[in-house]
Amino acid sequence: MSLTESLKWRYAVKKYSDKKVSDNDVKPVLEAINLSASSAGLQPYRVIVVENPEIRRKLTEGEFNPQISEASHLLV
Repeated sequence: MSLTESLKWRYAVKKYSDKKVSDNDVKPVLEAINLSASSAGLQPYRVIVVENPEIRRKLTEGEFNPQISEASHLLV
């Protein structure tokens, strides 16, 4: 698939299912983030995985983005 075709395919998720993403599926994403280069060469990144529903609920207060509390994992 060409880059242009890939960009035409992309879409924004508006609603998540209640299915939790497994740690085995999240781990490679976190590893890829850690290996990615930054514009200033300041890797590795520090990524916080927020799974606690109470903390995520508090983060959505005053926000218009319900995905923060609905997603399986919140990567900050």
